[in-house]
Amino acid sequence: MEKRQLLESFLEENLDRAYRLAYSYTKERASAEDVTSESIVKALSGIETLQKPEYLRSWFFRIVVNTAVTWLRREKRTVSLPESAEWEPSAPAAEDVSALAIEEFIELLDPIYKTVIILRFFEDLSLQEIADVTETNINTVKTRLYRGLKLLRIEMEEDYE
Repeated sequence: MEKRQLLESFLEENLDRAYRLAYSYTKERASAEDVTSESIVKALSGIETLQKPEYLRSWFFRIVVNTAVTWLRREKRTVSLPESAEWEPSAPAAEDVSALAIEEFIELLDPIYKTVIILRFFEDLSLQEIADVTETNINTVKTRLYRGLKLLRIEMEEDYE
């Protein structure tokens, strides 16, 4: 199968995942659509640079991550936690922390930790696939994942104290 056809087939099956990944950075529907569209255009125009078709998945998700990070830099966005009565429990059990709250804490992380956590837990990529997407070695991915989760836990504990 030709590279372009392979990419088109891949995109048909993974468009939702690409959008979710973009949305995890932008937190806005329209912006996530823009990042996804821009990533697809970049992938279609650069498909001939793909050396091995088996790396298509990590190659494309790297494009999405890089495009989203570029969008963030362009927008210079910051995300802060909402101030609400619901957000101030005295001592909640770990299971009481909603997925939404966890995503808000993830937004506070440095992008190198945020990327690894999102790709691992929200996009279900393997450590090796994350290494391919981030263009780092697998030990760096493991370190960033461990450190990111530790920072996430510390941030969540401090907020609840």
